[in-house]
Amino acid sequence: MSQGNGTRIADARRLLVERVAASSYLNRSARLRDLLHYLAERVLDEDAGEIREHEVGQKVFGRPRDYDTTADNIVRVHASMLRKRLEQYFATEGLDEPVVIEIPKGNYAPVFHERSKTAPLDPSEPATPVAPASPPLWKRVSPLKIAVGLAVLFACSTLFLLTKRPMAAGIAAAKRPSVQLFWSRIFVPGRTTDIVLDDSSVALFEELQGRSISLSEYFDRSYLRTLPGAKGDAEMDAETASTLMLRRQASYSGVSFAWKLTEMPEFASWRQMLRFARDYSFRELKANNSLLVGNGRTNPWIQPFEPKLGIRWQYDKSGGVYFPVDSFNSGKSYQSAAHEGYCSLALLPNLGGTGNVLIVSGTGGSALNAAADFLADERAVSRLRAGLPGSGEFPYFEALIRLGGRSTLPRDSTIVLARAVRK
Repeated sequence: MSQGNGTRIADARRLLVERVAASSYLNRSARLRDLLHYLAERVLDEDAGEIREHEVGQKVFGRPRDYDTTADNIVRVHASMLRKRLEQYFATEGLDEPVVIEIPKGNYAPVFHERSKTAPLDPSEPATPVAPASPPLWKRVSPLKIAVGLAVLFACSTLFLLTKRPMAAGIAAAKRPSVQLFWSRIFVPGRTTDIVLDDSSVALFEELQGRSISLSEYFDRSYLRTLPGAKGDAEMDAETASTLMLRRQASYSGVSFAWKLTEMPEFASWRQMLRFARDYSFRELKANNSLLVGNGRTNPWIQPFEPKLGIRWQYDKSGGVYFPVDSFNSGKSYQSAAHEGYCSLALLPNLGGTGNVLIVSGTGGSALNAAADFLADERAVSRLRAGLPGSGEFPYFEALIRLGGRSTLPRDSTIVLARAVRK
C-alpha cells in the first residue's frame, strides 16, 4: 500500500469517526464521544493493535495509575454502551457507510471492517482496509487545499517550537506590580491554567459556508452532518470540507500571542496547559482557569460569555478581517486605520464560578502581538487599572484598546473603553 493511499484511508476513517460522533446516538454523551475519539486516535495515529482497560481508565476517565479495574468497571460499562451505539448507528443512520467500526471485547482497539454487500457483517472476519473512490491526487489539489496545508504546517511547527522552547533559568521577574496583579487573576500558584487556542478550520468553514457555528454544534460536532455539499458564497465538495475539518490548526494570531507570553519573565513560574479549542470541554471551562484566544466565531468557547459583554467581533468579508462593535453603545463599530488595530480584553468568572477566564480578541496577528506587549508593560497595565472602578485586584471587566503600528510602544496605545462587568 502506498503512503498516499494509506493517508487517504486514514483520513476517510477519521471522517467516519467524526460522523459517528456527530450522530444522534453519540452527540449527547460527551463521555462516549471522548472514548470513541481516544480509541480511534490510538489506532489511526499510533497504529495501536491492542488497548487495555487500565490505559483507557487513566486516559479517558481520569482514574489514577494504581486504580483497580476489578473494583472499578467504568471502562467496561462505557465500552459496552459504545458497542451498542455503534451497532445502532451502522444499522440506521450509517446504513450506507461502506466501512463499519467495531470494538472487540477484551481489546479496546477499534477495528474497521468493510461492510459486506451480500451478507451481514461477521465480526470474526479480518479487517479489510478500504478507501472511497477518488480521482488522482493531482486533480484534487486546489488553491484552498494548498492554503490549508500550509496553515497546518505552520501551526504544527510553531506549536512544536512553542511547547519545546527552553526557558532561561534564573530570570527574575521585573518589578511590575500592575502587570503581576493583572496576571495573578489568571495564573494562580499551584493551579494549572488552560491556554485555549482558536480553531482556524471552523473559522474558515464558517466563512465559506456563510453562517456561524454555535457552541452546541461545535461541541457535539453536529455541524459535521452538513459537510457534504455545504454551500455558502463558494461551493465546497465533501472531500475539501473533510480536509478542512479533520485538521487541527490554530491561527497565526493565536499561536503568536501564546508565543509572546513565553517571553514574559513570569512565564517560567506559571503552570499552564496549551489546549486546542476542538479538544476542550464544558467540564474544563467550569472547573479551570482559562485564557481563551480568539472570538466567538473562531473559538466557540467564548460564546457563553458574550451575553455579559458589550464588545462583539464581526467579520468583514470584503476585507477578510474581524472588527469590534460595541453593542452597549448603539452598535458603534471600530474600523482599523492603516498601521493600526484593535484588541479586546475581558476578565470574567468561569462557568462554574470556581476560577477566572481571560478572553483576548484582536483584528489580526499584529494586534494580538501588540496586546501581549501591552499586557507585559507596567505603565500600560497601570493605566488600564486606573480606568476601572475600585482599588486593589483587577475587577471583572472588559476593555477595548486601539493599538498603534509596529514602531509604537504599548504605553502609547489608546484605551478606548474600560468598564466593569458584573458576575
